[in-house]
Amino acid sequence: MPLDPELASLKKTLKEIPFPSRFAVELCAECNLACSMCHHPQMKRPKGVMPFELWRRCADQVAARSPRTEVWFSFCGEPLLEPDLLLEMIAYGRSVGLRSININTNGMLLTPDLDDRILESGIHRIVFGVDGFSKSVFESIRVKADRDVVYGNVTRLLKRRDELGGGPEINVQFVVMDSNEHEVEPFRAFWKPKGATLKIRNQLSWGGKFESSLCVPDDERIPCPWAMTMMHVFWDGRVPRCPGDTEGDVNEEAGNAWHEPLDVLWARLGKFRDLHMSGRYDELPERCHTCQDWMTGAAVREHPETPSNDFVAAGALVR
Repeated sequence: MPLDPELASLKKTLKEIPFPSRFAVELCAECNLACSMCHHPQMKRPKGVMPFELWRRCADQVAARSPRTEVWFSFCGEPLLEPDLLLEMIAYGRSVGLRSININTNGMLLTPDLDDRILESGIHRIVFGVDGFSKSVFESIRVKADRDVVYGNVTRLLKRRDELGGGPEINVQFVVMDSNEHEVEPFRAFWKPKGATLKIRNQLSWGGKFESSLCVPDDERIPCPWAMTMMHVFWDGRVPRCPGDTEGDVNEEAGNAWHEPLDVLWARLGKFRDLHMSGRYDELPERCHTCQDWMTGAAVREHPETPSNDFVAAGALVR
């Protein structure tokens, strides 16, 4: 059976790389929301805040080894719960030569006093999770959020960026689900004229924790883009095997960034990447047998200045 065209295109981008092209930093493991499609409300591991010294170690190594690696303040918590620490970390990353620093946020905590500080921080991109257009749909997905507050915060930031004459790319991300797919068009019509970049993608299973409507035959399986391109570090330094391992199960950890260099940890994860690239999926850990995240395909990113769409490999998506 021929491979799905989207997955076929994505497969061509995947190969063994000497260092992760995307590095996700869990600044804190707490979150102010309980979104319906997110693993966080189920998370059992300890929650805390990353010490600045651990970030310093990571930033120094990424800058020395691969300064173009996309660094994301994201993964299992809301970075704007610690705004001063976030901005301090961004400043340090810029000072050591990191060329792509990005933020993923739910937008509820973006207060006006943070607007200029974020816009002038030197970040490359900020992504807001905005998975609905109407108040009822948005708030049924983004549980504990206020649709009007988030929409107002993002609109204000876009306007302020225009006033300053430039700044980071501002993305509004829409995760398509059965409950919100009918709102993609009004979402698009609202945000594109305001200068936002739209990022539309499929729902994740979070390592098999959630059911997905996606269905790809086993004989069309491709190497997991997340496992092939990304490294994550928890607030306490532990490096999970892959983004789907949100609990950091002991028998699947790569190690700890406090104790070993990042390139050593990345190399240790190479045994899993080898299994992916050689198609030996049955030999992967049990979690991989139920995970559907490899089939999420690519995101569509629509820039405000052009009607054409960009193909964005799934590994470029941050959860």
